[in-house]
Amino acid sequence: MSPSLIAIDWGSSSFRAYLMSASGEILDEVASGDGIGGVEKGAYPAVLRRLIGPWLDACRSTPIVASGMVGSRHGWREAPYVKCPAGPRDIAAHLTHVDAEGRRVVLAPGLSYLDEAGTPDVIRGEETEIFGIADSGARLIVLPGSHSKWARVEAERVAAFKTFITGELFASVRDHTVAGAFARAAPVKHPGEAFALGVRRGAAAAACEGKSGVIGLLFGARSLPLTGALAEDDAGDYLSGLLIGAEIGEARRLFSGEEPHVAGAAALVARYLRAFEALGLPARAAPLRAAARGLFRIAVDGGLL
Repeated sequence: MSPSLIAIDWGSSSFRAYLMSASGEILDEVASGDGIGGVEKGAYPAVLRRLIGPWLDACRSTPIVASGMVGSRHGWREAPYVKCPAGPRDIAAHLTHVDAEGRRVVLAPGLSYLDEAGTPDVIRGEETEIFGIADSGARLIVLPGSHSKWARVEAERVAAFKTFITGELFASVRDHTVAGAFARAAPVKHPGEAFALGVRRGAAAAACEGKSGVIGLLFGARSLPLTGALAEDDAGDYLSGLLIGAEIGEARRLFSGEEPHVAGAAALVARYLRAFEALGLPARAAPLRAAARGLFRIAVDGGLL
């Protein structure tokens, strides 16, 4: 089976490339920590050569499509956002081209959305994962991380999405506050009862069903272990559950009625599925390598294949 596409998911801190056939099968893949945060201006062609040079030499006429932060204003070249609702065809109609040692590389744009409060939200890179997951029939897609994304898909187009800075907030509270001192010292654990307790309290607060808001609950990550109401080793788990529960509670008010499909790093997906379980909500893990399928779809709709 001969290669027909080089698909690249190039984010802030990671690089993953897929060599794909004309039918969308993955023939080979390369992964590294060479995110755009470590690439100097003008060095993108050299980094590409270092990471996938054998592919470039063996597949001289194979189209190359890339998504993620490589197409941001801090990346190789900015590919302006496309407004939602938008699908693979809309992305494919707004591709940006760059040159890599005489080879054309196509950069996919991200998506923008004006949320329920009139505040703009943006997504770049995750949209390709969303398209790949939606191909399996998913209509509500959750991509947890530093900036978690929830997206609703209608008729193959992203109709709405919301960003939650859950992971970034967890790291900030844990690593840089007095309230997070016990969590900072606690070991990373498989999510247990302390996590589930935090999830339930955070979700209730975000849904305006609890006796305190999320900000009022955060100090519990310190006060509970300080007074012996929670084991010190469970403080990190409790804080994680509190913030993930708050994310789910708020998101479910915006995106109700569909079963979430969760995609991302295996440990993080498992943590979110445990959170949904603690709330008695159905959720499932999304298929792997969704970004490759999404990039393939964009390449087909963009006439690259």
